[in-house]
Amino acid sequence: MVLSLAERTAALVRHVNVEQILRRTNSGIYLGHSVDLGWGRVYGGQTMAQALSAAQQLAGPERRVHQFGCHFLRPGDAKESVEFEADKLADGKSFGVMHVRAMQKGKVILSLTASLQTPEEGLEHSYQHRFTRDGAESALRPEWKRPEDCKSVFDHMQPYLKQIPKSLRPLYETQQPLEVRPAEFTPPWDVTPRQPVRANWVKSRLPLPDDHNVHERLLSYISDWGLLETSIFPHPVGMWSPTIQAASLSHNIVFHRPFRMDEWLCHAMYSPTSTGGRGYALGEFWSEDGELIASTSQEGLIRHTPPEQDAKL
Repeated sequence: MVLSLAERTAALVRHVNVEQILRRTNSGIYLGHSVDLGWGRVYGGQTMAQALSAAQQLAGPERRVHQFGCHFLRPGDAKESVEFEADKLADGKSFGVMHVRAMQKGKVILSLTASLQTPEEGLEHSYQHRFTRDGAESALRPEWKRPEDCKSVFDHMQPYLKQIPKSLRPLYETQQPLEVRPAEFTPPWDVTPRQPVRANWVKSRLPLPDDHNVHERLLSYISDWGLLETSIFPHPVGMWSPTIQAASLSHNIVFHRPFRMDEWLCHAMYSPTSTGGRGYALGEFWSEDGELIASTSQEGLIRHTPPEQDAKL
């Protein structure tokens, strides 16, 4: 049975949410369901988004997330649901801090700490470098292009479907609810060294609910797409190279301003360094009109194992 785009969009919104199983005054237990995107393990963006959902529910509707940081402790089994144990570490007049543990088979696979704030007015500025873009000044770099000038990953991948591993092929055979349009497309098997920078325009193909929690979860979900890969770009390997073992270790997001995921956002990413088998990448989400929406950072394992050596665990 082939679902319509509307049905798949609604399913994604449900997917990044979690169901409350037990609620106490300062803690709660929630359940999230896994989807196998073809890797055989849980996609990191899923676990982050669902853990954020647990934190949002425990904090209450008057709070809004402004920052979270998480550590990936074990691979998640995509065939199993994920249980989230959430606790209030602090609950002040303006800020609340929630800690969430994602559990499978009695073991923690992710630990997330989120800070949520009751919205308030305050001093505001946004320091921006200025670039000439389309004959005018802009905070957006010209090389990021505009979404209407970029093709989607779906369009880019169509000529290569037979080269894609069978387990991953369904991800690229169908247009996904969240559209990703890279300013410059790099196939994940390309081993050509390049500068460690990239920019992806992202947006929901269909309108989303008027619930900021949904938009924050979906940004968290898509922020894990391509960020770590940036740290591989300067090296003669690709993300899908059989000699590369890649996995997220930590991920952080700071939310600066309200936004909508059914409007175009540009995730501009770069990797300042890789060392010790670890890649480090930074990112910024920008609106089309040049507002900084959110900042991201990620460190991950990018272990390169020559073919003659056995891969380490």
